[in-house]
Amino acid sequence: MKARIALIAVAAASITWGCGNKSMKPTSSLDLSPQTYTPPQPVAQPTPVAQPVVYDTPAPAYAAPTPVPAANTPTVTGGTYTVKKGDTLFAIAKSRYGNGNQWQKIAAANPGLTPQNLKAGQTITIPN
Repeated sequence: MKARIALIAVAAASITWGCGNKSMKPTSSLDLSPQTYTPPQPVAQPTPVAQPVVYDTPAPAYAAPTPVPAANTPTVTGGTYTVKKGDTLFAIAKSRYGNGNQWQKIAAANPGLTPQNLKAGQTITIPN
C-alpha cells in the first residue's frame, strides 16, 4: 500500500511540476486522504406513451388468390392416345399419370410396344 501511494505521489509530482520546471516546486497540492465511494444512481427513464396508428390511405381489401393447378397433376387417364412426332413413353406417362416412371403400364397394355418402336401417328391404349 505504501509503495502504491509513493508511486502515485511520484507520478503526480512529475505531472504538476512538469519536465521543464527546474525549480522542482509543486504548483498544486495533491490530496491523498481516503475518499468514500458513492455508486452512481440509476436514472429514471420516462414511460413511453402509446401513440395511435394513423394511415395515410386505407388498407386494400384482401383478395383471395386464384388457385393454380399443380404441374404434375394428370390431365386424362385411360382411353387411347395418338402418338405425335417427338413423343416418348416417358413423356406420355408423365402427361397422363403425372409420373413418367409409369411408362411400363402403357407398354404392358400395348403388346409388342417398346420405347424404340414408338412411331408418330400410332394409336396406343392408355390404361387407367
